[in-house]
Amino acid sequence: MRVNVNLATQKFEEVRLFLWRATLAIGIAGAMLLVLIVLAFVNYNSSSTAGKKNRDLQNQIAELQQQRAAAEAVANRPENRDVTLQKNFWNRQIARRAFSWTQLFNDLQRIMPRRAYLASVAPELTPDNRLKLSIIIKGERHEDALELQKRMETSEHFSNPVIQEEQPQKDKAGNLWAFKIETLYVPSAPMNMRSSAGEGLQ
Repeated sequence: MRVNVNLATQKFEEVRLFLWRATLAIGIAGAMLLVLIVLAFVNYNSSSTAGKKNRDLQNQIAELQQQRAAAEAVANRPENRDVTLQKNFWNRQIARRAFSWTQLFNDLQRIMPRRAYLASVAPELTPDNRLKLSIIIKGERHEDALELQKRMETSEHFSNPVIQEEQPQKDKAGNLWAFKIETLYVPSAPMNMRSSAGEGLQ
C-alpha cells in the first residue's frame, strides 16, 4: 500500500495567478508613474512659461521707467522750463474740461449702496494731472463704506479707493456712519472731445 505524504512547509499557491497579479500591479504602477512624469513635465513647462512672461513684463516695466526718467530729466532742464510749464498748464486745462459734476454724480449714483448717500465731494488735481476725489458719504451701516469701496475697485471710473476716516454720528434720521473715502477718478471724454478725436482719425 502506497501513502502520499506532503512534506512542504508552505501552503500551496497558484503560481500563475500570483504572477498575473504581480504583472498587473507592476503595470498599474508603471502607468501611474508615467502619468506623474507627464504632469511634472507639463507643470515645469507652465512654470517656465509663466516665469518667462513675468521676467518679460518686469523688463518692460523697467524699460518704461527708464524712458520716463529720461523724459522727466529732459523736461526739467532749464532750457525746457517754459515748454514744461505750458505743457502742465494745458494738461490741467484738459483735465478740468473733462471733469463734469453731472457725470460724477451719475457715476456715484450707479455704485452707491442703497441706504447710503453722498454728503460732500471735493475734487483736486494731483501733480501728475489726475483727478483725486475726497468723498464723504453717510450710511446706516458700517458695511456701506466697504461695499462702496468694493464697487469702486471694479468700476472703470474709480481706482485705488481708500477709506481715510470713519466715525459714528447722530442725525435726525437716527444713528449714522460717516466715511471719508479718497479715490482717483477717470471721467469719460466729453462728447465734443470724442467728436474731435473721431474727425481727426478719419
